[in-house]
Amino acid sequence: MSEFVAPVGPVDIAVIAFDEPTFDGRIAGAIAELQAAGTIRLLDAVVVNKDADGTLTYLEITDIDGDGELDLVALQGDAPGMLTEDDAAAGAEAMPPGSAILMLAWENTWAVRAAVAIRENGGVLVAQERIPAADVQAVLESMA
Repeated sequence: MSEFVAPVGPVDIAVIAFDEPTFDGRIAGAIAELQAAGTIRLLDAVVVNKDADGTLTYLEITDIDGDGELDLVALQGDAPGMLTEDDAAAGAEAMPPGSAILMLAWENTWAVRAAVAIRENGGVLVAQERIPAADVQAVLESMA
């Protein structure tokens, strides 16, 4: 794990739902690539499983299958605990039985230089919105 440095770039939190959770390592690999390229810095990650009877299980991100072996070392964040159990419980409220969520918090390190320049010039973020990829794809297709 790298030494903690206070985030200075924009930080995003995502909650990703899985109807039938099967974590095969591809997600961890993709996130590891983003970290290695300096695109993001993973701050925290939480997995919540909801059993058939509705019981929630919070998984250590480094031991996803509970077998005692480290499975997702690439997903160890620099600020573990940023996403709390309360956050995970709130994210899991609408989950159907037999599903899972993955919660990720990451710093957009690619934007650090611009974010610092904006702040040093008195700029304050007043709004931000993310457009879903499917919406962008639909617009691009309509323009073709």
